[in-house]
Amino acid sequence: MGMPPNAPSGSREIVITFEDLCGRGQPVGPLPTGYAGFTWSESAWFMTREFSSSVRPGQAALFNAHGEDLFFEREHPFGLKELSLSLLWMNTVEILVEGWETGVCKFAETATARKNAAIRLKLDFRDVDRVGLKSGGDHVVIHAVTFVFKEV
Repeated sequence: MGMPPNAPSGSREIVITFEDLCGRGQPVGPLPTGYAGFTWSESAWFMTREFSSSVRPGQAALFNAHGEDLFFEREHPFGLKELSLSLLWMNTVEILVEGWETGVCKFAETATARKNAAIRLKLDFRDVDRVGLKSGGDHVVIHAVTFVFKEV
């Protein structure tokens, strides 16, 4: 696989769509430990079309169970380029996305998410080791995440 044209030199983009979680035999549940090389908060759950019509048939999505804040992190820094987001129940909610490095918030973006209409939130979070999403208690659906990893 070649490097995507938008990836900075010496890096590669990875898009996670959670599709591989469809065949797990359950319509909803917590993400597997270490999914995609990250540590995920306990509120990070996947869902399929059988759980919610906001997920396309044959696909899965991530959501914040119980409306709790959601985070993902890893030991080595990464970049966050894009999130595809919508809402599960509410019509419109402000979502705060934060990028952290060694306990310091380096980036913060707020976006308005909507039910039944995914937005593509373009980000340029570089060299972070943790990303958090805050929705004020509402359920956010993450359809895809685009990461940028430095080549080693």
